[in-house]
Amino acid sequence: MKMQIVGPIGKVTGSCTWLFDEDRNWSFLIDCGMQQGEFTEKDWNQGLYWPFKPTEIQFVILTHAHIDHCGLIPLLYKKGFKGRVICTQETADIAKILLKDAVNLGAAYSNADIKAINWSEPNGIGLMGKFHPVDQDLFLRFYRTSHLIGAVSAAIYWGKPIPGQQKSIVFSGDIGPSMEDQEYLPFNRHVMIPGDKQPFNYAVIESTYGGVVREADLTCCMSRFARIKELLDKILLTNGTLLLPSFSLGRAQDLLFDLHWVINSEPEKYGEIEILLDSPTARKINPIFIKAMQRTEVGGKGLKKVRPLWLGKQMFRWFDLDDCEPAHIDKMDDIIRQCLGAKPKHEFDPTIGNETAKNWKSRLTLVEKRAELFNQSNKPRVVVASSGSCDGGAVAQWLGMVLKSERNIVALTGYCSASSVGGQLHTLSEIETRERRRHSGVLSWDGQAQDVKIRDIKAEITSLRGYSGHADQKGLINWLFWKFKSDDWCKTASEVFIQHGDDRNRDKLESAIMEFSVAADCPVRVVKPSSSNNIFDLG
Repeated sequence: MKMQIVGPIGKVTGSCTWLFDEDRNWSFLIDCGMQQGEFTEKDWNQGLYWPFKPTEIQFVILTHAHIDHCGLIPLLYKKGFKGRVICTQETADIAKILLKDAVNLGAAYSNADIKAINWSEPNGIGLMGKFHPVDQDLFLRFYRTSHLIGAVSAAIYWGKPIPGQQKSIVFSGDIGPSMEDQEYLPFNRHVMIPGDKQPFNYAVIESTYGGVVREADLTCCMSRFARIKELLDKILLTNGTLLLPSFSLGRAQDLLFDLHWVINSEPEKYGEIEILLDSPTARKINPIFIKAMQRTEVGGKGLKKVRPLWLGKQMFRWFDLDDCEPAHIDKMDDIIRQCLGAKPKHEFDPTIGNETAKNWKSRLTLVEKRAELFNQSNKPRVVVASSGSCDGGAVAQWLGMVLKSERNIVALTGYCSASSVGGQLHTLSEIETRERRRHSGVLSWDGQAQDVKIRDIKAEITSLRGYSGHADQKGLINWLFWKFKSDDWCKTASEVFIQHGDDRNRDKLESAIMEFSVAADCPVRVVKPSSSNNIFDLG
């Protein structure tokens, strides 16, 4: 088996790895994603860098639905690929929505190419951690990553399933921040460590935040709730609008839950605040989240345990609910439904859960006609609007109205590149309102909203942090090194390839891996590919 990490090397987007074995007639991909914001994205997103022929690819294993991992799959079909895309059902459902959005934004394929995709979830009892045959002496295992609903690490085994005759590699995909019993985001169950009695021969790990170690308050749900309270207190005083620019997938759903938590925890104080969701894509994705949270699987030794596939125990803990009691499970289902804009399904039991659970009701309005709401601001409200970078979408329309009043707040909810409108707003957050009056600049949205002169911006601009779906350096190390029923450190793989990050983050993760490896007396070899043309013989 040979491997070529086509992308990304020294970049963050455009995930694609080619595995092939000419003797066994194997040729398949792990992910096939778009580049976003890279200087090579124009040619990359036309498939001009592919070293393989799409007609010869047998199948694609997709780790998750983000466009930088799945965005070029329709182009594969357009160029002659006939195989299936192996992934979780949730990944397929979300990817269908995001790929259609990509067509509207000028992707190099059509809706017909998207319809041609043959989505395939592995069959059998137990989706996670079980062996799924994909060809003769070729097997696949999935491990949940806690990055996103449906997201998995993918392990490949080749050779006869006999000790000493089989080799293996695991691809991390994007690893999330929630470790077991340390979950702090609502809609993600903990990371599954792809551990086994014997380490994998190889691992390919992402390094998006390989050089970052987060502060403790960014990994604590109570810190998020406290920050939201601060912002809500301000708009209560001004009867203003709190605008939360948000990505439609993952971020929007987390924000809707947190807002409902804070308001329903103190309804006598915050009950008059209305939540608006202005994101057509998030509205399509919300039902997928609701359905995913209900999904369970049978697993454990001897297949004797029933576990939620995506819903974490932290949700039950927060509401003082028992995850083994059907009535409590139904209550949790309704809590999730109501904060994501659906009606409850089950009969209300006022005795179940804590006060927040008992007070819980939907505060959400789904925006149909945006223009009618712009001037209806006689009471405090929160608007969750796409997109997170503020460069377009619904949020561009809201910014044109919200930024000009001192009654309002714009709170950025995630990373924005410096050149984006969100990045420019982040810079302005450091400048006092009086000083902005001297500024000659203009914020522009390519015709999607009226330009705003910076000197006219009177709203408070701030940040609402703690929502990243990516593990930091500590989380990445925890994926590679772990303990199980002993005091000795175990390792996920003997040889580790670092991809999917800029070189600064790759360098820092490499140093951290080697330092931990020595301290834990758990040796690994680290490979940091220098080029997408490198071909590695895996044996």
